[in-house]
Amino acid sequence: MNNYEALWTFQTEDIKADQIANEIMRSPTRQRLEKSRDFIVEKQKEYKELEETISAMADRKDILVHAVEREEAQLSSLQNTYETNPPQDQESLHELIRSVSQCRDTLRQYEAEIAHIVSDTNANDKKLRSVWLETAKAKHNFDQLKVDYNNESRAKKEELEQQKNRVAALQASVDPDLLERYQVIKKHISPPVARLIHGQCAGCNTSLPSATLSKIKNGSLVECETCGRLIIQ
Repeated sequence: MNNYEALWTFQTEDIKADQIANEIMRSPTRQRLEKSRDFIVEKQKEYKELEETISAMADRKDILVHAVEREEAQLSSLQNTYETNPPQDQESLHELIRSVSQCRDTLRQYEAEIAHIVSDTNANDKKLRSVWLETAKAKHNFDQLKVDYNNESRAKKEELEQQKNRVAALQASVDPDLLERYQVIKKHISPPVARLIHGQCAGCNTSLPSATLSKIKNGSLVECETCGRLIIQ
């Protein structure tokens, strides 16, 4: 068997291995399994983001609670000042009233923000539980799909392993330089080798120039200018 025929035989078995691998990859059960996995990853990310949001709101609430305590202490101090040492003039009275009013406004703002945080936290807690339940259900479904897929693909994987062994056995009969060119071209187009049929590249059905045909007939290995495949007779 010459080098080109050895390459062609190798390609025939190599493509068969690719076809079996593609059948495994395109399995509807595998696609559902991957979709389920992606859903779980998405939900885990959502769960983590919710936890971080709830934690940040809890920190903000703690800050506001301390701020409320300080404002209440300030208000109490102002009221105590008014009772124990009343303002002696109109200007001092207005300044005290202004300070009390400002303190009460600040308290109302803090309390309103706390109430908003509590409401948002309750909503996020509810959503967190919902996401947890969705994730748990998805994990159960994923585990079952994985069992189904493993059972379904076991025979195909054994077939693929046998086919890969045949390919490996044939690889030794192919010239290493040819094999390297084959692998490079295969990264871009498959199959990487095409027959010359009626003056055309059988890979893309392009008619070849006479000069190229002469090279092929003289035993040279050329690449199709249109599709890039190696062309053999």
